Amino acid sequence: MSKPHRLFFALVPDRPVRKAVAQLQCAVNAEGRAAKPENFHVTLAFLGMQPPELIPEICAVAARLTFRPCHVVLDQMGQFRRAGVFWLGASTIPAPLRTFQQSLVDALLDAGIGYDRKPWKFHLTLYRRLRKPPRIMDPVAIEWCLNGFDLIESVSVKSSVEYHSIGHWNTES
Repeated sequence: MSKPHRLFFALVPDRPVRKAVAQLQCAVNAEGRAAKPENFHVTLAFLGMQPPELIPEICAVAARLTFRPCHVVLDQMGQFRRAGVFWLGASTIPAPLRTFQQSLVDALLDAGIGYDRKPWKFHLTLYRRLRKPPRIMDPVAIEWCLNGFDLIESVSVKSSVEYHSIGHWNTES
């Protein structure tokens, strides 16, 4: 039996959004470990360690879902103090995204696929191991057109992680 894979479903920003978020991250200049721009994402459902033979079923669950295109504005920053995370989020989550995220976790539950059942909080991690919160920032508004979602594998490399998309599904109009 092969090693299990650490998996999660996520929204992955396109290049212009990734660039805007990276510029904001530099401007914030918080004391902590900056997330790599190539790892920017918003988790929809964290599946944790899953056996490789389950990946086709996980992908089949995703393929059966409908995700309507929508826009979200990244306009809010905050932190998870206990976790030492500084994040970028949205003050308003569009209804199609809320509906999709709930449909995703319902489908995982129906399929008997385990996932982290903590309440979902839309956020994109900017910093981990935050030692000192950033200074007060000017308002920000980064518009993001959501046009799909991915199944991501988290792979440990040296003292870091890399995220590899092992499945992508586009929104449906």
